[in-house]
Amino acid sequence: DKFIGRGVLLDVRYESNIKYKGEYSNMIEEEDIVLLFTGHSDRYGTKEYYTEQPVIDKELANFFVQKNIKMLLIELLLIMDLPSPDNYPFEIHKILFANNILIIENLTNLSELVAVKNFNVIAFPLKIRAEASMVRVVACIQI
Repeated sequence: DKFIGRGVLLDVRYESNIKYKGEYSNMIEEEDIVLLFTGHSDRYGTKEYYTEQPVIDKELANFFVQKNIKMLLIELLLIMDLPSPDNYPFEIHKILFANNILIIENLTNLSELVAVKNFNVIAFPLKIRAEASMVRVVACIQI
């Protein structure tokens, strides 16, 4: 059940430091899967993709912990469209992992969900014993 749930897309395009906004309190519920649409996937294949990616602010990471979200997906190509939610020494990684929040990086096509109000996310990891896995992520749009 950790890999399936209600999806919430946060449109944070072109924010270099992704910060908490008050409206997120009403948007995100406990055990949601949060997707960050940064638009950074447009830079995939360039050096800047890895050197100039936006990062998540500590206050936002702590908000995700407080809300007890299941997963954070970051668009690259989240559920996150970035190669990482932060930089060395990876404080945001540590905050999220210490609170059992999974991170999926390097997603694509999150722009397809901007106008979608209700969708579920399913992530299919490989069944292997490892600290990470490739994942197929699917958004199921509710009509």
